[in-house]
Amino acid sequence: MKNKIKKLFVVSALALLAACVSPTRLNFSCDDPTIDIYIDGEYAGKALVNYVFPNSKQDVVVTCYDGGKEVYRRTFSKEGHINNELIELPIVHDLRYSSGGRKSKTY
Repeated sequence: MKNKIKKLFVVSALALLAACVSPTRLNFSCDDPTIDIYIDGEYAGKALVNYVFPNSKQDVVVTCYDGGKEVYRRTFSKEGHINNELIELPIVHDLRYSSGGRKSKTY
């Protein structure tokens, strides 16, 4: 009986240790294939990028560029995300803002 308890304890401890040291992976996705995705200032790819957090890192800055122009920037933390989570990067093109004035239509 003591032998079974020891084995159970060792297996439980190893499983807990493996869970603590397993890397956190986030997947960043962008529907627009022309967008360049950068992670912490380094080019990571287009469309779908997989990022594995090093043990020493807690957060990462994701920046997207369209033709050299920054169109998205956000910091993602390792905490609050599940492993292998897919994060959609919302890129909005050609936003045009109203001046607030109303123009009357003429017919």
